[in-house]
Amino acid sequence: MDFSGGDAHSILAQISGDVAGAEPDVHAILTTLTRSLSRIRSGTWVAVLMDPDPATSHVVVAGDSDGPMAAYMDNFVKTLAGPAGTPTLTISMQVIESANPLLIPRTSFEDFISLLSPVGQAYFASIPPPHTLDAVGVLVVPMHAGGATIGTLGIFDWLQRPPLTEADVVRVQVVADHVGLALENARLQSAVLDQAERLAVVGSIALAASAGQDLPLTLRVIVEQVTARLAVDAADVLIVTGHGNELVVAASAGFQTSAIPNYRLPASTWQTAPAGARPHVELIRDLDRTAPNSRRSLFAREGFQTYVSLPLQVRGKLIGVLEIYNRSAAGWDQSSLDFFDTLGGITCVAIDYASALTGHGGTRASAAQRPNLSDLEMEILRLIVEGNTNREIALKVHRSENTIKFHVRRILEKTDTVNRTELARKATREGWL
Repeated sequence: MDFSGGDAHSILAQISGDVAGAEPDVHAILTTLTRSLSRIRSGTWVAVLMDPDPATSHVVVAGDSDGPMAAYMDNFVKTLAGPAGTPTLTISMQVIESANPLLIPRTSFEDFISLLSPVGQAYFASIPPPHTLDAVGVLVVPMHAGGATIGTLGIFDWLQRPPLTEADVVRVQVVADHVGLALENARLQSAVLDQAERLAVVGSIALAASAGQDLPLTLRVIVEQVTARLAVDAADVLIVTGHGNELVVAASAGFQTSAIPNYRLPASTWQTAPAGARPHVELIRDLDRTAPNSRRSLFAREGFQTYVSLPLQVRGKLIGVLEIYNRSAAGWDQSSLDFFDTLGGITCVAIDYASALTGHGGTRASAAQRPNLSDLEMEILRLIVEGNTNREIALKVHRSENTIKFHVRRILEKTDTVNRTELARKATREGWL
């Protein structure tokens, strides 16, 4: 398969129908583009789209004629993921910076490896390709939209039958620029929809805060609106206890476990943040480095990969924290973070307003008095909240399963709850742990 027998516009005509039929989403368009091209010209096609935030990008790989090699290159791209969770391809960045196409009809495999970043070279050295490769052909062109370079489109030609030529540069460039316009239109449409969703979130929260004058309800509306309307998997709001040195969860949404281990968290972690601290994306692949790391078991069980923390401050005093989680390495751009910051401000106003209505000089969690439980019963309660079964609890506290069943019944009686689910919810809501 090759481009011979047709000019650039005939090639474009072959893929235009597929691209036009794709969802108006950048990833769907890039996937359709690379798959269509791989059916016309053998090799591994790679499309790169830079986001407005330079730290993030979309990279899609396809090669229908050689599935194992396409899968190998797809894994190669994932390996290159940097601190922001998105890969940086050296060859693509060179083309973007120069705004000129790169054509290497044939080069030895060793020389091809030398074009890659140190991380890329290490990947090829440690994980051999599925086929023996003597030489490689490379063609990468810039992708334009509105006079700007927004990404690249390229092919890695493993067979060179026939070799890539200057005529192929023209053909691929026409395709890249046509698709660049489609991608820019998709991004504009997505931005409009995102803005509409954000306005809806703000409206719902404002209505709850002004009409209900009920802080728990308002906070529940905040986390439910965030997870329902935005690209967010889970969210919670922590508020400061009466003593001011601890935080407890006041509202949460999007968590998969029925009983979330909401420990009392030290407020000092966030009190050191400067007033007006801006939100930032934190990847939590290394759970031991995540603050507060007492919840690393929650993060691991939920599979969270991205975390945003927004300290809530009123008149220079910490009153709570808004937390946002994703189960993937989310590519939230600065616009998303700015909106999260706005949500933090709205949450501050809601908490402060409710405090004023109830006559409290400051904000505090309404933690009920803890039940009269022994040390062993408190440990069993903590393990129940974490979602452990009686058998798992027995192993952890070195007691028989029958003994654990006895203590669970006693705990239910002392806490006036009918089952483990109600017990866990009541314990976390009232801050017993």
